[in-house]
Amino acid sequence: MLRYLRISNFAIIDQIEIEFQEGLNVLSGETGAGKSILIGALGLILGARGGADQIRTGADEALVEAIFEGPEISSIDPDLESTFEGSGELIISRRISRSGRSKCFANGRLTTISMLERIGNNLVTVFGQHESHMLLDPEEHIEILDRSANLQTQRKKLEGLFHVVRKASNEVLASKTRLHELETQATENKSMALELGKAELKRGEEEELSDEREILKKASQIREKAYDAYQKLYSKSGSVISSLSEIKKSLAALVALNPKTNQIVENFSGAVYQLEDVALELRHISENTNDDPARLEEIEERLSRLKTLKKKYGGDVEHLMQRLQSVSNEVSAILNAEQDFKDCQRRLESAEKDFLIEAQTLSKQRRQAAIILETSMKKELSDLAMRDAVFSVNFNDRSRENSRAKGLETIEFFLAANPGESARPLAKIASGGELSRVMLALKTLEIDSAGQASTLVFDEVDAGIGGHTAVAVADRLAQVARRQQTICITHLHQIAARADHHLAVRKFVKEGRTSIEANALHREERISELARMLGASEDSAPVREHVRNLVKKTKERS
Repeated sequence: MLRYLRISNFAIIDQIEIEFQEGLNVLSGETGAGKSILIGALGLILGARGGADQIRTGADEALVEAIFEGPEISSIDPDLESTFEGSGELIISRRISRSGRSKCFANGRLTTISMLERIGNNLVTVFGQHESHMLLDPEEHIEILDRSANLQTQRKKLEGLFHVVRKASNEVLASKTRLHELETQATENKSMALELGKAELKRGEEEELSDEREILKKASQIREKAYDAYQKLYSKSGSVISSLSEIKKSLAALVALNPKTNQIVENFSGAVYQLEDVALELRHISENTNDDPARLEEIEERLSRLKTLKKKYGGDVEHLMQRLQSVSNEVSAILNAEQDFKDCQRRLESAEKDFLIEAQTLSKQRRQAAIILETSMKKELSDLAMRDAVFSVNFNDRSRENSRAKGLETIEFFLAANPGESARPLAKIASGGELSRVMLALKTLEIDSAGQASTLVFDEVDAGIGGHTAVAVADRLAQVARRQQTICITHLHQIAARADHHLAVRKFVKEGRTSIEANALHREERISELARMLGASEDSAPVREHVRNLVKKTKERS
């Protein structure tokens, strides 16, 4: 529980020290005295955001320190065990500098704001003065129901499954879009693929055909020139080869006379053989080079076809073959895209199935929790002077297609505050007092179910109530305070009269500067404060007597 709070240079506070006790601690004071400033300072200890604008004018930094003690300290969180060292006391301090930076310490060790938040969530629960207005938002109702039945783990699991479904759904959409794009592209390229495929393109074909065409066009000249060269070289009387035979005889005689000239003869013989090969090639050309108008026409048509394809689709034959290959690959890409689309659909169906099973389970648990909550609220509201009130939980089922991370239903709280009235949504309840009591009842049940934070803070949650209702609320707060330390900021004397420890918050001016003090009240001081809260003079004997009787009766009820 919170034992001690020290605040320096925060907002309009100069220096203030407050000691808290077990049971119900009440802070009272005039409107604007600074009670909520104290709660704001406590929030810094619990990990709330802080800034330079919170530092008192003229000061360099703001400092808030708190001491928590109790057996629960050492078991807050196993991950924090090294911080507490198994002790029953925790000292937290936080400094905010003019630069806006914070320094946080837990038992003297430097720590982070996120760690303070983790610690604070286990030590203190704060219910703000505007908390009841959250009940006007039906979206908050499902949160309250889940907390009342400790369904947060199931809820977190469901939200995780929902995100899996959404991711799988996005993947299906993306794969479907990709498949459609490929199919559209394939449709556009289909005619091209058919035309290029029918053309049976070959690499280097165009160059070969061009060469062959030139030969066919000059076939007569080629044949004549080759035959003439062959005749002169080999077969004609007096040809080069026959003349070389005479030379060969002379060289043979030369070798006989001078054997060292044998190499010359060999080289000459090799040259003769090469000339004979050339002659044979010339003869082959002359004999096999023929005019072939049909072939020439075929080549011309083929080259014209290639020229048309190049002009139509751009690039050379090599480029056309690459485009054909690319289009052919589209078939494989479409098959892969179809398979990917089917796989994504299967994953989506599996994810939706898992989500639906978990959502249906959670829905069943919520309906069971709703029955328990309605029963519990009947008793809580009765204790808060709403004996005839009927609190109900209304479920609105959503279709599977319209499911959301929170589940298959929306939830809204209804209330019939008086006999003969039909139940209406809380958002349509006009009475702020009724709304405050419903909120207090729900928070009390939430505290009972959670059972974690050792200190509860109620910041003016009694708005809109008075008279016997205020007495009932005071009784309920006192009951809660028997189990957990409770700090309550209030303007109601009925609640303040139930305090186990009463502090009066006062704003004062000293040396031209405004500041705040909080003093623990003893018996007579407390009587005076309660009289002030009644709006009467502190010296009024009848009022003081009334207050004494009120305090006496509250003690008797306790």
